[in-house]
Amino acid sequence: MRGKLVVIGLGLFAAVLLVYSLWFTNNHTPIDERFNMRRQGLDADTPGALILRERAGDYLRQSLRIDTLDTVGVGRHGAAVYHDFEGKAISLEVVLAGETPPTLRAAFEGFAERAGGASTANTVIRLHPDGRIPYGYGVYAAANYTYYEFTWLNGGWIIRVSTREAGSESLLRFANGYVY
Repeated sequence: MRGKLVVIGLGLFAAVLLVYSLWFTNNHTPIDERFNMRRQGLDADTPGALILRERAGDYLRQSLRIDTLDTVGVGRHGAAVYHDFEGKAISLEVVLAGETPPTLRAAFEGFAERAGGASTANTVIRLHPDGRIPYGYGVYAAANYTYYEFTWLNGGWIIRVSTREAGSESLLRFANGYVY
């Protein structure tokens, strides 16, 4: 009798452990809480070729728009489009703010317009202003697409990565693979 109780107890313990392990492996923390805070500092005079590098993690740059990125002084701006291994596009935009340091709230102004929408009713934005790297994560759900965006501040720079094609996990991998 005692042996049966031990076997039943071990079986119950194994079943509970199995249920917990399945829950643990399938229960991810929210995507915005997995943003990598370890980034290199970005100075105002960093060359454009270093900022919009050819490769960001596993992603290759497909197009480049320098705009005023290589202009010395305030108001620097540039953008690039990178593709993941499936060919889905992720956009990277960098803006050096003016004389006044940017705020995270100001960096998210125009989010619905960047997403291609006019209304903020389909918008969810989570701001994390108190970290070493202030950042935010936004989602815009339209009828036929979803737009995802990470925006963070690094020095006087606003750095924005976004996608309509690649999905939120792919965008997170790109953002976490980008060194600045």
